[in-house]
Amino acid sequence: MKTESKMHSGWDLQAFQQMHLSFAPARILSAALQLQVFSHIAAGSRTAAAIARAAGASERGMTMLLDALTALELLEKKNGEYILLKFSRQYLVRDSPEYVGSIMENDALWNAWSQLTECVRTGKPFMQVNQQNHAEAFFPVLIRTLHITGRQSARRLAQALGAGAEHRGLRVLDVGCGSGVWGIAMAEADAAARLTAQDFPAVLDHTRRFLEQHGVADRYDFLPGDLNQVAYGQARYDLALLGNIVHSEGESASRALFRNLHAALRPGGRVVVIDMIPNDGRTGPFFPLMFALNMLVNTNAGSVYTLAEYSQWLRDAGFDRIETLDIASHSPAIVAAKA
Repeated sequence: MKTESKMHSGWDLQAFQQMHLSFAPARILSAALQLQVFSHIAAGSRTAAAIARAAGASERGMTMLLDALTALELLEKKNGEYILLKFSRQYLVRDSPEYVGSIMENDALWNAWSQLTECVRTGKPFMQVNQQNHAEAFFPVLIRTLHITGRQSARRLAQALGAGAEHRGLRVLDVGCGSGVWGIAMAEADAAARLTAQDFPAVLDHTRRFLEQHGVADRYDFLPGDLNQVAYGQARYDLALLGNIVHSEGESASRALFRNLHAALRPGGRVVVIDMIPNDGRTGPFFPLMFALNMLVNTNAGSVYTLAEYSQWLRDAGFDRIETLDIASHSPAIVAAKA
């Protein structure tokens, strides 16, 4: 008797139908953020009619949206009124310092993914978000969300690296720094650290604001430009951080970057790669493999890479003592040292 494969053992037609509609929760949340539903409730509008008026929307449509948000457990409904839950108040109200909805307020990712079939067919992206003109428009929207979602992992990484404990006064290079979340955690852990933030000029304008919020801006230098073209110098740094960078660059550029960072590090210096890492057989986990398709539609050469691939590239660049650190994220951090 033919045995059903493990891959498909959990599937039935109902599960298949649910997967077909799995885009719906994301679009429900995106619409709610674009209409500032959570912000209007925080400001005192509680009924569907009042929220619809505040949002400039139809009461019929708003009622359906609010009920769906309630079913998603992003709102609570009592006596015909809609109430914010703790999570929604903290993360989905636009005026909250913890707001993570910025990236879902625009449809850049939605528009790109809608072209997935054509991108698979041609192997070419819908847009190239890592090129300067696109990056300086796209990443300021993205980094506010990434700053909040990555903060705890960044602090765990700083602790695992011994910042402020075994290692003090570190000289740290944060490549493609975005909000600076990975470097900021190092600066907070090591009061004597000195850091260099590298990114496109318009992105660094936003980086500075995050550094000021965390009270560490006075310990930073800035290196504006394309991460594949700027001069990092020779033997200047103890630590180089690549926080979710390699996936957008592709193998050739990443290998060159590893060589440049090897030269920029002092003897014994370390490079840290934080990224989405599938298993060596590329059969899972789902998130990194899904993210590879995100790189297909948004970059010319980007993808996700296995630990075996990273290890080979790092050794070829001159690094050794390659290890992984659990930072309670979707993937471990990869650390390699310069002999």
